[in-house]
Parts: sequence; C-alpha cells; structure tokens
Amino acid sequence: MDDVQQLGEMLRHYADSEAHKKQQFDLQSARWAQKLSELFQQIEQWLEPVNTVGLLTVQREVYIASGPSVPAESSPFKSEKLTVHITGKSVEFVPDVMGAGGSISVSVMGLTAARHGSVSLVLPADKNDWLWKKTNGLKDPDTYSFDANFLASQLQSLIPRERL
Repeated sequence: MDDVQQLGEMLRHYADSEAHKKQQFDLQSARWAQKLSELFQQIEQWLEPVNTVGLLTVQREVYIASGPSVPAESSPFKSEKLTVHITGKSVEFVPDVMGAGGSISVSVMGLTAARHGSVSLVLPADKNDWLWKKTNGLKDPDTYSFDANFLASQLQSLIPRERL
C-alpha cells in the first residue's frame, strides 16, 4: 500500500470515528433535554397543590446551558430553567452543560446556607433517578434520593419561623 492509499484509509477511519462520536453526542443530548423536561414537569406536578392556591409560584423560562468550554453563543444545550418563588425567595433549578458520558446535573440556587457549599441534582448516565447532592468545602458531598417529600422538606427551610 502506498502512502496516498494509506492516507485515504486513515481519513476514512477518522471520518467513521467522528460520525460515531457525533451520533453518540446527539443521542446523549436528546436524552439530556428529555430528562430535564421530565424533571421540571415532575417538580411542577409535586408543587401543584400549593401552587394552585397561590402559596408559591413555579415558572419555566428558556435557558441555554454554557460553560468554560461551551460558550452560550454556540451551545447546543438549549433547555429551560425552573424557578420556584416562595416567601419572597427564589429557588432556581439551572441545567449545567451535559457532562462526560451524558451525565446530567442541575445547579440548585437559593437553598444553601453554607458559605462555600452548593446544591445540585445529578442524574448518572445509566440511571433514571435523580440524586440531590449537597457539597460543603472539601468533604465528600451528602447525597439523597430526590422525591416530592425531600423537595418539600428543603423548601420548608425557606419559611421564616416565628420567634416567641
């Protein structure tokens, strides 16, 4: 095989590899968008009983996930963010750019009281159940199953307590 033929073979293998990577990315991106939509719909359903009587409000708005390696102008990660307004405070569920292997995470802002802590929801690439992760400094994150009761208990922490 001469060098030109070898070059042609190498380019064909490269093109096949890139096509496969794009196909994987497209599949993972579609799952990313679907799972975020399902999550937000689930949260809206959970909060519907208190939303309908005006005790809190839930709203969605268009959001484009971006990050250091994915600028907003060219980000393929178009979704929504969900905001819960409760007792004059806002809790925002903001999607992060899709992670390695299609992992999904959502930053939760408005609930952490720790100075260096953060809260996020994480959906591992091979799972269907969201996990609530609370990190604080360098120690390992606290991880909990995310369901209606857990969300309600977190939102309860935003209700001011009467002082006697």
